[in-house]
Amino acid sequence: GAPVSGEKRARERERSVCRRGRKMDGDEELYDEFGNYIGPDLSEDDESESESVGRGGREAASPSQVEDELMTEAEARADQRLAYLENGEEEEEAVGQQVVLHEDKKYYPSAEEVYGRGVETLVEEEDAQPLEEALVKSVTTKSWQLQEKFTPETTVSLDFLAGLMSNPELVRNVSLVGHLHHGKTSLMDMFVEQTHSFGEKGKGKAKGSDLKPLKYTDYRRDEQKRGISIKASPMSLVLQDLKGKSFLFNMMDVPGHVNFSDEMTASLRMSDGILLVVDAAEGVMLSTELAIKAAVADNLAIALVI
Repeated sequence: GAPVSGEKRARERERSVCRRGRKMDGDEELYDEFGNYIGPDLSEDDESESESVGRGGREAASPSQVEDELMTEAEARADQRLAYLENGEEEEEAVGQQVVLHEDKKYYPSAEEVYGRGVETLVEEEDAQPLEEALVKSVTTKSWQLQEKFTPETTVSLDFLAGLMSNPELVRNVSLVGHLHHGKTSLMDMFVEQTHSFGEKGKGKAKGSDLKPLKYTDYRRDEQKRGISIKASPMSLVLQDLKGKSFLFNMMDVPGHVNFSDEMTASLRMSDGILLVVDAAEGVMLSTELAIKAAVADNLAIALVI
């Protein structure tokens, strides 16, 4: 009954242990009674081969023979890999499988690949051309202002002019205001010709006998072309009163067009008084009324010029 079956099971277990735990030359068992490997440490290749050896036809091989065979196979693989490296075949096969860092990635071909080895290339990281300079230069040079090559001589010395500037009591700020084409710039030219010596050309004489207005304060080309003042133009002039005492007048030629009334407003804020220029034929116009209202609001002295 039960004792006989227990003895059979014990015998079968001993036979399986004997089959799995074959002894080697050094009386060292490779497997325990449960079939687990308890032999010396092996590499991955050795483990795969040991499984086939343990289950196949290498049960009778000694450890030294197995180690020699594994060493021979490893040397053969190393020689084969070295040959691949020398021929460059392994590098070509490994393309696309390598782990490349972001900073080591290559998105564009190098200059040597594009132009060749014998070409010298220069890479500039900063712009050598300033931002103010156009990439494509204009064929014609545009000039917005008229500039004099020589400064006209004044009737007084520059030292005397500088001495008046250092004395605030002898300085007057005056604006020439009025309607469009009422003669503000022409009046300014009279003051300029009185305090400067331009020669025969600067006195309003052009070629021939025709008179040409100077328009000295209209220094912009668009002002000369359109015949109107667009910007307020100041000038420092030395003028005398009825007693012959010299004063430094900062005269400002103010535009008379309604669209440029902001220039008049800014000039009146810096002025001590105004010269109100009125054309005798047209009389008081819209800009004239605006100038009078602004001068009265700022409590400025008004001198009428007809």
